[in-house]
Amino acid sequence: MNLPNVPSGPPGAPQNNHKADAPPLGELSKSRRDALKRHNQEVPIPLSNLTPITKYYSAADKVLEQFKKHLEVGELDDAYIIGRRFALFSTASLPNHHYYTSPNHAQLRIKNQRDAEWVTRGLERIVQVMDRQELQRQREEEDKRRQREEEERRKALEWQKKTRERLLAVRSARLGDLDSDDSALDMDSKLAKLNALFPKDGNHHALQVDNHQEVEIFDNTQLPLPQPVAPPLVEGTMNDQDFALFYSTSAMQQLKSNGATPMFVNEELPNYSDLFLDSLKTPSSPSLEDRFTSLPTAPSLPSRTPVRELRRKYSDEFESLLSLKTIEIIKLATYQGRLSSTPRYDSTNGCTVISPLIVATHIYPQHQHNIINSFHKQATYKRGISNMDINEIIDKRAPPILQTVRAKLGLDQHALIIPSDVHDYLVDEQILPQEKFVGVCGGNILNPGHWKTLMDMLLNGKEGDEKIDPRKQKIGAALFFRDHVVSIIKIPLGNGASYFDLIDSLPTPMAGGMASRTRCKDQSSLETLLQWYACSKFSDAHCDFIDANEWNDGMCDFDPRVFQGFIWAE
Repeated sequence: MNLPNVPSGPPGAPQNNHKADAPPLGELSKSRRDALKRHNQEVPIPLSNLTPITKYYSAADKVLEQFKKHLEVGELDDAYIIGRRFALFSTASLPNHHYYTSPNHAQLRIKNQRDAEWVTRGLERIVQVMDRQELQRQREEEDKRRQREEEERRKALEWQKKTRERLLAVRSARLGDLDSDDSALDMDSKLAKLNALFPKDGNHHALQVDNHQEVEIFDNTQLPLPQPVAPPLVEGTMNDQDFALFYSTSAMQQLKSNGATPMFVNEELPNYSDLFLDSLKTPSSPSLEDRFTSLPTAPSLPSRTPVRELRRKYSDEFESLLSLKTIEIIKLATYQGRLSSTPRYDSTNGCTVISPLIVATHIYPQHQHNIINSFHKQATYKRGISNMDINEIIDKRAPPILQTVRAKLGLDQHALIIPSDVHDYLVDEQILPQEKFVGVCGGNILNPGHWKTLMDMLLNGKEGDEKIDPRKQKIGAALFFRDHVVSIIKIPLGNGASYFDLIDSLPTPMAGGMASRTRCKDQSSLETLLQWYACSKFSDAHCDFIDANEWNDGMCDFDPRVFQGFIWAE
């Protein structure tokens, strides 16, 4: 069997070995490939613009290696599936990342484009081989069918021959008896007497013999010879696609979940081949080969509450706390992107700059206003950043930083900026001093064991720091979730209690179409707010994905539940 060669250099043009009268490329194996596609639906994988594009390029390289390995061992079905996914990821998903056109990643982009071109040509050669395999299979099936028919005809003739031989033997024996016992009878009478020995059939008539006994004459000219019925073929019980799938082979290794472990400890990327086959699998999921034959509707998973049910639950709790005034929504005077018509003040997609600036101004207010040569009374910051300062950050302070960082990275005007790039700039400019950094946490936002780490940092600040009572310490966090960043600040009240504000620079209907400041008057209210906020960001497609897949740390860059929190304290 001829397979596409593993690339050792630039991809070559596909071979075309079809004769002029041969079917078009792909026609013979269409049912087989359609069956593979049907059980491995492929849609463009959404990427997070807040995740470094280098991680996605690295993931694509790992998938390319899987494609090559399957080619080497002749697993064409698996190679075809992964190759299509790689090509789709490289041509439909990656170009949507805001860093795709950045000159800082030009070499990675060019390499990926060349790899996608080679894989596309390799897929054409795989289709050629599949066509030849299908043609060979059809010929073998035709030969088997002819052999079965020939065998059936042989057996039928043999049965007929043996049946006639038995009839002749019986007749000979009976005629011998008639010759000895009734020698006076003529031949017709002997035959009539002989036929009386056989069972009645539809073709018979009565005849009176000399001794006045009525016998029946069997019309042996129409002796029934039943034809054997051929057994039903396998094809007759399956449609074309299922039949093609029955003959295909697959042995895709399933992704194993490692459970919930701390994030950002090990930067080594996992095996991404399963992601590009379908969706994340669970340890109890059937193998790809089993799914081809049994076709289950969904993998069996441990019992978990559906996300839509969680969304209704947290929404009801949130509305209840709003009515009790334990949570209050404060309307701000602006929102990010409000002044987009004026490039100098355009803050579109500026949440990655706006949120850490809000945290910096909250924990280090006087320093921030010295930077912008503005005078404010210290009393203004007694209980945290003011609404006026938030409006100023959105409309005035963030836009020039956005323009500077985007120009430095070679990004488009409205591109989102990866948090680490923003933090590097803010630290270099002493806007957000490194010594005020508490830590970073992340994981599954629906897992209390993950997001409560964020809560602990907001409550207690930096571990081991005994210089200040954490109950009196102003702390802030930038929460990265679903391609958006919000700020969470802790405002000490002086009596050991604290308020917690979630500041969202995007317009919201609950704030009259403006940015919002949602105030929680205790820790429990903040936890409810976070759970409601997370579930409100999930689309129906996200809900379906989450309900069907367990969390896996290694695949977090592709999971809608992933969050990151960066915390600073005064």
